[in-house]
Amino acid sequence: MKSQSLLGLITSLTISGTVPFLATVINPAPAFADNASVIRKVVLFDLFQRGGFSGITPEVTKVTVVDSYGLAHWFWGQGRGETFLIRENEKWRTIVSTSGALHPSTLVRYGIPRDTARTIINLDRGGSEESLAVAEPFIPVLPQLQQQTDVLILLPSEMPLKGRPIYVTSQIGNDQYQLNLELDSKCRGVIACTIGSFSAEPVGKLYYADDPFTKEVHLAKGIPGYFIPSRCDPTSRRTERNFYCRPSTIEWIWEDSVYRISLRGVGRNVSEEEAILSAIANSAIEAGPR
Repeated sequence: MKSQSLLGLITSLTISGTVPFLATVINPAPAFADNASVIRKVVLFDLFQRGGFSGITPEVTKVTVVDSYGLAHWFWGQGRGETFLIRENEKWRTIVSTSGALHPSTLVRYGIPRDTARTIINLDRGGSEESLAVAEPFIPVLPQLQQQTDVLILLPSEMPLKGRPIYVTSQIGNDQYQLNLELDSKCRGVIACTIGSFSAEPVGKLYYADDPFTKEVHLAKGIPGYFIPSRCDPTSRRTERNFYCRPSTIEWIWEDSVYRISLRGVGRNVSEEEAILSAIANSAIEAGPR
């Protein structure tokens, strides 16, 4: 029974299904050890305390430390998860440990300030301690986005849309967001004054680009992307400015979400559209999660 206990525990612990477990562990490592080494030992000790598999050794694969907080990745047998820790009185202790990935809203439930939770998770997922400023249209909406969604936010530092004001409206959920770029502050989603959108949503188990004109492209950090050129169906040519035509789109999958950028009128031909959208996507990827 004991050999199956951790597997059952790991399987049953999900962020949405059950409340992650809480534990306090006395730091078993010597005082001179660095934070990452101490955290690894605390996490392993914590896992062993919960019961384990005969002959299978757990492993801590990654540790991120910000001030007095630490985030560790581990796997044990077929189970994988993350542990969040705090350093108090010169000792590290576990705050929450769960299978799968931790999210800001989970850490907030354990008393961690949301800004702190977002910062350490962003750094753990590849963000920079000194992140580049977000492109100007997104500056007003970014704080709201950071407070209301658990999705890792990818937005570019530069945008080629100059010479005209761009207004951003948002639709934000816990696991998704969509930012609409509009030419009028009173546009309210009307196609004629909407020039595009940036979005992220959960990717299903089966993903495929749903357009026959899709072209695979290579994006920053080795991420494969999918570019779909703009085009107008015969029934949609309602204006010479092509506002009713399908916009150019580029999308990619990262950290269990599909990210999508759609923009109208960004190039004089398909090659230029692809180059511009790829540059915007690469800017977002290289900047890292916001």
